[in-house]
Amino acid sequence: MRTAVFDIGTNTVLLLIAEQQGGGLRFLADHHAIARLGEGVDRTGRISEAAYERFLAVLREHQKAIAEFGCDRVVAVATSAMRDATNRDEIIRRTKQDTGIEIEILSGADEARWTYRGAIAGMKLTGKIGVVDIGGGSTEVSIGTGEVFEEGKSVNIGAVRVTERCFATNPITKEARETATMVVRESLRSITLDLPRSAALVAVAGTPTTLSAMHQGLKIFDANTVHGDILYRDEIEQMLELLFRIDTKILLIQFPAVNKARADILPAGTLILAEVMDLLGAEEVTVSTQGLRYGIALRELLST
Repeated sequence: MRTAVFDIGTNTVLLLIAEQQGGGLRFLADHHAIARLGEGVDRTGRISEAAYERFLAVLREHQKAIAEFGCDRVVAVATSAMRDATNRDEIIRRTKQDTGIEIEILSGADEARWTYRGAIAGMKLTGKIGVVDIGGGSTEVSIGTGEVFEEGKSVNIGAVRVTERCFATNPITKEARETATMVVRESLRSITLDLPRSAALVAVAGTPTTLSAMHQGLKIFDANTVHGDILYRDEIEQMLELLFRIDTKILLIQFPAVNKARADILPAGTLILAEVMDLLGAEEVTVSTQGLRYGIALRELLST
């Protein structure tokens, strides 16, 4: 059974193609695209027509890969932007009509569960593990032991949401940074998960993977180099100070591996990551290029 899994987020639309191999999975393709479906949803409560058109164009492009690999079925899950949008039923209907793809909206709890499973798949981590997923509209923090998910929390704060609420200038002003920090801390207050200091903390999504590429000085983003990389809290702080200080255009020149469509929300995502690490008392984080789409592939193909 060859399955295509869409992860439809606030900022990105990710496609993973996988098949069963023995008692596990073989991953055949992993495509990333930025549609920013959730642009303006925090303010208006609706997915705009412009955002839907960008989203539709990405889906149609991804469908070429699905046809190329001859997938037996397609599974699509959506998260924060679709959870929040008052016109989500219309978007789901139009997507089915325009592409044939049926969308399942995940609750925050389910997003946390399957992100945990996907993030650590194949990483050979043992003992207590924490996983943080910094999305465009929400952030999930989960804990478990080995492959066993135990508890997770989803909060409505993400890199796109913070950027739209707090950052009106480039570079970002000191006052805006202070406001954003207060917004993030207030949102994270509801996370009361107990993660031992000896536990491994894993971070997924575009923020930690981009920070890893920056820290390693990559000219071109390389998932194989980024996956499993370890970032220390002081290194993240140094990059955070840089991101708040320089213009986005300069950032893209100095760090060519940074995706141009993601650069504007990177300061907010990095701020969230730093605050989550402080909340959990973590001094380092292991970067995973996997996440929700890998967890959904496990759910669909291995029924675990």
